[in-house]
Amino acid sequence: MQIHEAETNKCKKKLMFESNEFEQGIEFALANGCDGLQIRNTFGAAMDFRLFEKVANQIVFLSITGISPIHITNFEYIYSFQKLETLYSEEVDLPIDFKRFGALQNIGIVYNKNFQNLDKLKHLKSAVIRKFSGQDLRLFSNWESIKVLHIYQSKIESLQGIAELRYIDTLVLAHNRKLKDISSINQLNYVADLSFEKNSGLRDYSELANNQSVHGLFISELDNLEFIKSMESLTSFRFWNCKDGNLFPLLESPTLKKVCFTPNKKHYSHTMEQINRLITNTSIAQNGD
Repeated sequence: MQIHEAETNKCKKKLMFESNEFEQGIEFALANGCDGLQIRNTFGAAMDFRLFEKVANQIVFLSITGISPIHITNFEYIYSFQKLETLYSEEVDLPIDFKRFGALQNIGIVYNKNFQNLDKLKHLKSAVIRKFSGQDLRLFSNWESIKVLHIYQSKIESLQGIAELRYIDTLVLAHNRKLKDISSINQLNYVADLSFEKNSGLRDYSELANNQSVHGLFISELDNLEFIKSMESLTSFRFWNCKDGNLFPLLESPTLKKVCFTPNKKHYSHTMEQINRLITNTSIAQNGD
């Protein structure tokens, strides 16, 4: 059993314990005013969730790992956490009804088909979703308050449904091997940071040409940079590998202020230092005019 104080901004005092310490952990959390619980089921021990009632009024953060119905009695008492703001679950096979957590603002989950009412979280602010099995993002289109969304290792093929997320600020898409259609990005009004990392089916980003909403962009691998010069709001761009090596389109962007890539590869037309120096000089000249 371990207490971590002020480890994240999600809770002030988090208690970490194993399932075979469940009863002692709850009592310890109660006695020490812990507002966060992180429970791992490494040993496959039985847990009576009725004990959650004892700390229900103080818990705002809950993280559970490796739990299935065979380990649980009185599952319904998980909903006694009516002050719960953050819920993380990994390898959890429980019929969790997310809507029943009235104060929930942040989730980090490995998706499970038994999860219920994920589409009803209208007050959700941030979400990290792994292994989502849907073909697009329409299940999340009702998340009208969402600001930060990460989608990892999913089966999505398109971003359909994202246009309804009016307040999205940060969107991270990583290791989604089937993702190819990103055109829905262009329907958003504003995106501060957009990241594409290791989406192996996606190398052509021409859909972003003439985009007006994206301000910061990261792409791990791409074929060329032609689309960059017509992105109307882009101020920051990062990448790892550009196949054709032609970096001149970066210099044709009227809005770009900073570029970051590493390493400086031999087939690149410019080094990172040269690109940023030329961008800076162009900006100074334009301001002087």
